[in-house]
Amino acid sequence: MGKVFPFSAIDQYLGELGDRARGCIVDTNFLIAAIYDNHPFYDDAGFLFEKLSEYKIPVFSTVTTRSEFMDIRRRIIITEVLMDMLTSESPWRLSAETMKELKKHRTWIDIQAAKDDMPILTDARIKQCKNAFMPQAHSGKTGWIEICRAYLTGTMTASWKLLVDQMGINHLDLNDPKMQPFVPEKVEWNKMYSISETTCLSSSDAMILNMLKCSVFPFVVSADYDMAYAMLVDDAEKVVLIPDSLYREKIKGRKFI
Repeated sequence: MGKVFPFSAIDQYLGELGDRARGCIVDTNFLIAAIYDNHPFYDDAGFLFEKLSEYKIPVFSTVTTRSEFMDIRRRIIITEVLMDMLTSESPWRLSAETMKELKKHRTWIDIQAAKDDMPILTDARIKQCKNAFMPQAHSGKTGWIEICRAYLTGTMTASWKLLVDQMGINHLDLNDPKMQPFVPEKVEWNKMYSISETTCLSSSDAMILNMLKCSVFPFVVSADYDMAYAMLVDDAEKVVLIPDSLYREKIKGRKFI
């Protein structure tokens, strides 16, 4: 049976693991929490990263983690860009209709922030904003492609490079012969399907747990309740580490089997 521990138990857990702690996998929510100071678990992620560094535990991402991270990073950047356009200092020229659309989403973002949810636009809301702009600059008004060129060009590469250079993230690429010893079992789609079906876990999270189960790594670091939930009903002897407040509110005292 899998186990879930709060971040504060890291010293005891790693002490018990000893030299079996050959590394760990991190999920997308944890990576975003580590780099986005508006994330509710930003401080928790900083604490955990420091501990992993102190114990010299190698940190690995998966293809799924990397893809999801890039997607959320894109949404963070464009949200900040669009909301900055509402300030008086913005150099961009907007139509009254576009300004009205952005203000509508500003209200929604403020509500999210008040609930301690991540204040970033969903893809559906980004599409609504995109539709409010002309594709190209027109009649002196800003075009959507112009905005993307100014603020998104090169950001995906730079964002991932930051994780690699400053946080020491290793990419667990199964096509890389150097990485294959870390994942001795074959990673199969059917295993992912089974993990997902057990607790209605998203396919992306199920693939991360699937990778963990096929690997030599004993634990995954997450900022996601669903990941912890799925681990607690799994038969693998693996561990999920989650922020203390999430552990207290969602896991502690509940019976999962």
